[in-house]
Amino acid sequence: MQTKRLTLQPISTLDILNDLRSIRRMLVAAAISPRFCASLLKDPDQAMRGGFGGEHFFISDATRHALACVQVTTLAEFIEQLDVNLSNRLLTPEYIGTDQ
Repeated sequence: MQTKRLTLQPISTLDILNDLRSIRRMLVAAAISPRFCASLLKDPDQAMRGGFGGEHFFISDATRHALACVQVTTLAEFIEQLDVNLSNRLLTPEYIGTDQ
C-alpha cells in the first residue's frame, strides 16, 4: 500500500533536479561571460529571470529565494554561498523524508 508521502517525494525530487540543471547552466554562463557574471553577482534573481544568450533559467520559488539571498563579490564565493543555502533547504524534513 502506498502512502501519500511516497507519492509526493518523487515530485520534490524532480523539482530540485530541474533546479540544479538550471543552476548548472547558469554557472556555466557566468564562467564564460564576464557581463553575465557581474549581473549575477549584483542581482542574482534578476540575472536568472533575464537569462543568458536567449536561454532562460527556470527554477522553483524556493530555489529562487535561496539564490536571491546570495550577496558576494566573486563567482567562487557565489557558488560557495549558494551551496550552503541550497544544502540548508534540502536538509529540511520535507526533502529528507522525515516528520520532525
